[in-house]
Amino acid sequence: MSGDRPIQATRARNVGAVASLSTKGLDDAGFATVQLRLFATTDGGDRVLDPQPVSTSLRIDPSKLAGLELSVQMSLRLRAAPSGPRLAAWERIAAELAALGIQADPETLHALGFALVLDDELKAAQSAVAG
Repeated sequence: MSGDRPIQATRARNVGAVASLSTKGLDDAGFATVQLRLFATTDGGDRVLDPQPVSTSLRIDPSKLAGLELSVQMSLRLRAAPSGPRLAAWERIAAELAALGIQADPETLHALGFALVLDDELKAAQSAVAG
């Protein structure tokens, strides 16, 4: 959430994930792990993060980092109802929103527009591959 100021919002506007590279480096097969922390953005512009530091993760060939957003969207199966760890993450976010007086259920959150936010390290790795 943003700062110490109170959040004044009535609904979730969209959702997304903050993506970062795992500090474990490449696995034995040469894949990188991208850690995703899901969030909802309120109509007031505040980001409500999953209280868990990692909602889910994705293994990816480092040479494919340039197309990361599509890989993330496919791994989250945004066109299918959430289940398993995805459902649990959206439930946690829905609970955080409810504590702010914003009603949302996991299925509704999962169906909203999606934005991927890369941390600086992942941006640099993506640029290195693309460029």
